[in-house]
Amino acid sequence: MRKLPVLLFFGSLFIFSHCEEENIPENCIDSERITSGPCTLDYTPVCGCDGKTYGNACTADRSGVISWTPGACNKKD
Repeated sequence: MRKLPVLLFFGSLFIFSHCEEENIPENCIDSERITSGPCTLDYTPVCGCDGKTYGNACTADRSGVISWTPGACNKKD
């Protein structure tokens, strides 16, 4: 039972040490465009200029992303 906290601690260190710093291009997110509201639930993925995949153009737009391309983003290994 005493091993659980130790395992959780080292597991957390491992996870956080492997996080990469996000390099979001300037002028990629317009905070004035961030809104809440309905979007359809259709899955037509788009890749935002921030490198994140959004379910569709509406969700990207509501997140303030100013540009995106059709299709999911490619994950870097």
